Amino acid sequence: MYKALIFDLDGTLADTLPAILTALNATMRRFGYPEHDLDALRTFINNGARMLVTRAMPMSERNDAQIDAVLADYDRAYAACYGQTTETYPGITAAITALHSRGYRIAVLSNKQDHMVKGLCAQLLPGLIDLAIGQRPGIPTKPDPTVPLEMAAALGAAPAEIAFIGDSDVDIRTAQNAGFLPVGVAWGYRSPALLREVGAAHIVETADALTALFPNQN
Repeated sequence: MYKALIFDLDGTLADTLPAILTALNATMRRFGYPEHDLDALRTFINNGARMLVTRAMPMSERNDAQIDAVLADYDRAYAACYGQTTETYPGITAAITALHSRGYRIAVLSNKQDHMVKGLCAQLLPGLIDLAIGQRPGIPTKPDPTVPLEMAAALGAAPAEIAFIGDSDVDIRTAQNAGFLPVGVAWGYRSPALLREVGAAHIVETADALTALFPNQN
């Protein structure tokens, strides 16, 4: 019996790539670096903003001081446009609403900056997210189990009573490291084949299939 469902954000609940790309390319232009397209961006994401900008920078520029400067610029750029993500994926809002009404505690864990995770959850799924946590300075990011296990305690559920739902290999490994049920979604930024390869227990093809996986708790 599962009590809590923890979701990734980017590529799982909503397509945030267009806003991320807008901010990233604005930063690339300011530093005189080449811009990127969505295909390239998909290879940069999932490990937090610092790794995102590092991967986007020319190899010759990747020293700590320059990464710090580029990251600070990107943070300002993305803070100005992350709210442009105004919709969840098709069916997701209805699915989260249904799962919440069935008695599941619903949480979000992302490697995106913490205040932006909280802001997007409030904007996209108002009143439906019991706990939302993003990247914070000095705190390990996914797939480290530290924060997921802290979330489990806050949600009042044992690891074996939690499913972690995401679109990437990082999410599947996060679930495994924390002792959660690893569930992959097929509509995100990584292929279902990759999710199966790294050990997803389930791959859901649609939001309706996600809802069907977790029956009524009441």
